Amino acid sequence: MIPEIRQCPERLTAMRREVIPPREIGHAIGPGAVELRGLLEAAGVEVLGAPYARYHSFTKEEADVEVGFVVAEPVELPGVVMSTLSAGREAVVTHEGGYKDIPQTFAKLEEWVAENAEPREAPREVYLSDPEVVPMADRSTEIVYPIV
Repeated sequence: MIPEIRQCPERLTAMRREVIPPREIGHAIGPGAVELRGLLEAAGVEVLGAPYARYHSFTKEEADVEVGFVVAEPVELPGVVMSTLSAGREAVVTHEGGYKDIPQTFAKLEEWVAENAEPREAPREVYLSDPEVVPMADRSTEIVYPIV
């Protein structure tokens, strides 16, 4: 597997971050993203693209997960934190299929990064498919690893 290498500008994000047991990730990301998008849209904030989940740490006991959206301008809302996705190179692969198989794709990208680049920021997933429309088996998810 050879990832696509992208040069990306800095992007402003509105997000929520929490430390949870790994078994709760699906609830934190799916419903969490829907709720966050609703808050942002109700506040008149332009959401620029699909939701992402950035993994600051991940062990068998806990996952430090940030769920957010790239936005056009800063916003002040209770429970919403402004952040950025930093400018620079990103190694990207697209996972086709259900979420349960994402860890295998993620592991392959991590292996490629370990052999070919240096990480510069926590990796993330970008959920390209609308779960209310696209069946699980047909979904597309980008796995993104910011690299030096």
